[in-house]
Parts: sequence; structure tokens; C-alpha cells
Amino acid sequence: MFSSLSRTLLRRPLFLPTTTLRLISTTASASNRPSFAVSYLVNSCGLSPESALFVSERVNFETSARPDAVVDVFKNHGFSQSQISGIFRKWPRLIVASPEKTLLPKLKYLRSVGFSGPDLAKLITVVPYILTRSLEKHIIPTFGRLRDFLRSDKSAVEAIRGSPRILSQGFDATVDAFVKTLRDNGVRESSIVYLVKCQSRMMIKWYDRLEEIVEKTKGMGFDDPSAAKFAVAMLAVLAMSESTWERKFDAYSRWGWSRDDAMSAFVKSPWCMTLSEEKIMAVMGFFVKEMGFESSFLLRHPRLMSLSLKKRIRPRCLVFKHLSSHGLMKTKIGLTTLLTISEEGFLEKFVAPHIGVAPELLDIYWEKKHITKGTLVP
Repeated sequence: MFSSLSRTLLRRPLFLPTTTLRLISTTASASNRPSFAVSYLVNSCGLSPESALFVSERVNFETSARPDAVVDVFKNHGFSQSQISGIFRKWPRLIVASPEKTLLPKLKYLRSVGFSGPDLAKLITVVPYILTRSLEKHIIPTFGRLRDFLRSDKSAVEAIRGSPRILSQGFDATVDAFVKTLRDNGVRESSIVYLVKCQSRMMIKWYDRLEEIVEKTKGMGFDDPSAAKFAVAMLAVLAMSESTWERKFDAYSRWGWSRDDAMSAFVKSPWCMTLSEEKIMAVMGFFVKEMGFESSFLLRHPRLMSLSLKKRIRPRCLVFKHLSSHGLMKTKIGLTTLLTISEEGFLEKFVAPHIGVAPELLDIYWEKKHITKGTLVP
């Protein structure tokens, strides 16, 4: 049997027919050429060949009609070329999405609640998955719950800007989870609202450690979670590593504060430990070297450390110094009051009344604040 099979094989031609070879060659050549989708993604969307191949393996199209329509929608809503290509890399199927059914209704709704062109483009670029969620069943209810909790569209937009996951994953899976933990631990409602509005990204990221962070914050001297400063202290504990704490201690120690001094200031005003080392050095340097205060002054009033050196501390202190040196300060007022009153109150009490006898106040304050002279005239 083996001998018969061998003779049969030997009688067959050693080479394939020409027509068969031509077919194989044509097929192989076609497979090596880039597909229409790859070419389009490279030439029209700015993707690299590698990214275009990645996208084309997940979604294929043979004409430019639908992709062109999708690209036009994004461009008309202010998306840049790089943002559009980034969206397709992250969520390939959006390139063949229906503009009328999938994209336009959601983009229109998001703009209607307060997402401006740049904000909208950034939001979708970061989490393009949002555009795959149902408008009626997910996006509108999620935004509505967040708006109701924060009591304004503007605050809800701010929270989503900080953590787009809220809109993509939903209120229950993000905000509701950590809000319950904070409420159960006695954190005041106004502080929870602040954390949702301004710090949701961190709260969501470290949700599984919140109980631990609350207890650690209590152990550092903040024994009342209902106090307004508790949330700030908790953020400091949550955000800073041990090495970061040490760098802050070191910065304060250069101005004569002990470790206990820094912790005492932290308990009085938690913001003072959230500042960068550069800010600590700059504010301390101004009060000690330019104003002639002892660093212990700031230990008694650590709240002042968190004020803007450029926009508030320096211009107000220089006005105060000028008034005092020229005997124009008729009423006794503490520097802390001068630095913490409103802008309107400061101008009314310390600048406008003295412009007639000390017009140079305009130059001192105006130069530092970069505001028009007209706003200083009563």
C-alpha cells in the first residue's frame, strides 16, 4: 500500500499550477496592504500606523461616509485633531457611531447643563465611554442626582470636571459610596458637599481607606468630625505621604518651628500643612524679613499662611506698613483682620480714605494687585 501511494505521489507535478500560484500571490499581497480603515485613520485622523492598526482590529469600515460624519460632529463642537484621534484610540467603536442617535443628543445635553466647548472636549477625551451610555437611562439621571446633591448645575459640572468617572460610572458607584462613609462617621454635611464638589477624584480613589483616614485624622487632634476643618485635615492625611510630611516639617523648622509647633499650627488651621515647601518659605520669608515679624506670629495665626502672597498678603501688608510709618493709621486694627477682611472692605477702610493725602498708595497697591486705578477711587 505504501509503495502504491509513493508511486502516485511521484507521478503528480512537483509544482502547483500557474493559476493557483497567482491566486495565492494576489491574496498574500492584498493582506499585506493597509486596509481602507487603517489608511483613513492615519491620513484623516492623525493616528500613528500602530494606533490605526489597533483601532482597525476592533472596528472596520470600507467607506469614509460614517467616519467623516463623526469627525465633523466632534470638530463642530470644538474638539481638536489630537483630541479626536485620542477618542478613537481609547474607544474605537465611536468612529462608526451614529451622529444623530448616539453623539449629538448627548453632546447637546452636556452643553445645555454647563459644559463649555473646551470643558466638553476635555471631558469626552478623558472618558469617551460616556458617549456610549444611555442619555435617558444613565447620563441625565446621574447628572440630575449630582445636581440635586450639590444644588446647582455649575457645582455638578465642577465635580464632573474633577472626576469624569462620576458621569461615566454613575452616582451610586462613585459619589454615593463615599458620602455614606463620611456621614456614618459624623462628617458635617457642608464638608461632604465640599468634598463632592472639589475633591471627588481623591475620595473615589481612596474610598476603601476612608474609615482608616477618618480614625487617623481624629488621632492627630481633630476629635470632632463635624468641625469645618476636619475635612481639610482629612485631605491632608489622605494626600500626603510620610516623606511629604517630613519635608513640610523641615520647611517650618528652618524658621524656628519645632515639630510640635507645626502640628499645633496644623490643628489650628489644617491648610498650613497642605502648602508646598516653596509657599511656606516664601510666606515665612516675607513676614520675617520684609515685615520684621517673629515666626511665632504665624504660629499664633497659621491661617495667614494659606492666603495668597502675591494677591493679598504682600499688597495689603505694604499698604499697612506705609500707613503706619506715615502716621495715617488712626484706628487700632490687627494685621490678621486687615488680611482677612473682604477686598471691598479693605479698599473702603485702608485705601480710599487716604488717597487725597497719600496718592502713592495707589501705586503701592495697584502695582501689586494689577488692577485698574478706577476701582480704587470711591
